[in-house]
Amino acid sequence: MSGHCITGMCALQREGAGLSTIHAPFTPRRGGPACCRLHWKHLRPACAPDRMQPAMIADAHPPKLRSKTRPAAAFAVLAQASLARMEASLAQLLHRDEAEDLHALRVAVRHARAVLWALGPSLPRQERARWKHDLRMLAHATSDVRDWDVFLAETIAPACKLEPDDTVLSAIADTARERRDTARQTMLSALAGYRDWPLPALHRDLAHLAHLAGRALSDGGRLGPLARKRVRRGRKRLRALAKAARRGDPRAVHEQRIAGKRLRYVIEAFAPVLPSRYSKDLHRKLVKRQAKLGRFVDGIVARRLLADCLQAQAMPDEAPPRPLPGAS
Repeated sequence: MSGHCITGMCALQREGAGLSTIHAPFTPRRGGPACCRLHWKHLRPACAPDRMQPAMIADAHPPKLRSKTRPAAAFAVLAQASLARMEASLAQLLHRDEAEDLHALRVAVRHARAVLWALGPSLPRQERARWKHDLRMLAHATSDVRDWDVFLAETIAPACKLEPDDTVLSAIADTARERRDTARQTMLSALAGYRDWPLPALHRDLAHLAHLAGRALSDGGRLGPLARKRVRRGRKRLRALAKAARRGDPRAVHEQRIAGKRLRYVIEAFAPVLPSRYSKDLHRKLVKRQAKLGRFVDGIVARRLLADCLQAQAMPDEAPPRPLPGAS
């Protein structure tokens, strides 16, 4: 959502249009004042900070994988690298308040979840289920703060720059920061516990992976064929989700975006053992597509959070509206 869009909403709010303006597209005549233009197609400002864009955390010494590597061994190497990035981000996150630290943690978690999805069939069911549960809970614990960070940086900040003296906008910004701070305190309480558990249990799984691999019935395979198979499966799933999302349903688009991210991270993790049609061509298409989907989903989230802030300003004693899907 652009800065022009939110300033237009503030203008309508002052005129008594109410909260309904955030749910219906509105396109005034061209040439009107900036504060009255609602550009619904421009869901993210062109001047959005680079720090808010999806990014991959690159390892200084990435794990070395070969086509003949056993899948369980590959999981141990890749998961250990992800855990190290998670712990480094957690240490920063618990000692300072920087949006980039949270983003780095979420990217590391997404990488680990993608590797788990790809190599899960080579792991014992019990350990696979624990990793899936723990990583999902970690991602969930950080999603609300991330949504507020993106909203403040990409919607509120550009709008305040356009209309620095707008009192309604200033009140919305204050409410957004308060909601973000509250969400951060909740997140920190959860993350402090994660350092004591379950992260040590996940480390223990990796330390005993030789024993776990012996219990895995499918560990006799090789990474190269399995990686290609999982990429094909992920691509097939993504195509099905893209077809379901053609009508623009927010939840369907959200699922498509998640599947696209997962496939992208799988390709990045297994690039050394994948043919170039996957590691280069398909990856390039996924990155381009993710940028478009990201703008769409971020716009949905921005409208949801803006509605929350406006509701707090207009009707503080009433229940908030039913939320749309988030961006996690």
